[in-house]
Amino acid sequence: MTEAFQWQRRVGFGDCDPAGIAYTGTLSNLALEALDVFWEEMLDGKGWYRMNTEYGFGMPFVHMEMDFKAPVIPGTPLVFSVAPEAVGRSSVRLRLSAEQGGVLRFTASFVSVFVTTPGMEKIPVPEIVRAALARRFGTDAGI
Repeated sequence: MTEAFQWQRRVGFGDCDPAGIAYTGTLSNLALEALDVFWEEMLDGKGWYRMNTEYGFGMPFVHMEMDFKAPVIPGTPLVFSVAPEAVGRSSVRLRLSAEQGGVLRFTASFVSVFVTTPGMEKIPVPEIVRAALARRFGTDAGI
């Protein structure tokens, strides 16, 4: 199996509550940031914003879920791993995990459907996306 894409971000004081653990909303935002960086890497620097403005398609979420395993604490990098779980006709499901200090902190699953912009009409997975995932993950991507 091909290694997942990895990205890390330091969890700072401002990301946490008085109990010293990261806000749930902050973790959702960090997960989305990791996915945006994932797409930038897959599409040669063209993440979500440029998909919409240059390629003419977007990929809104139709399902998101997160399972928390251990608290995320400040001052230590949070390492995100992202990989495709399934690629369908018009959708993609990505799995994400986040570890800190070698401890699994949370996992998440995100399903997006590809649409035209600005019309929001469902379209097949664009070939540039399918090709990028195949280059990086091969048949492990469910392509």
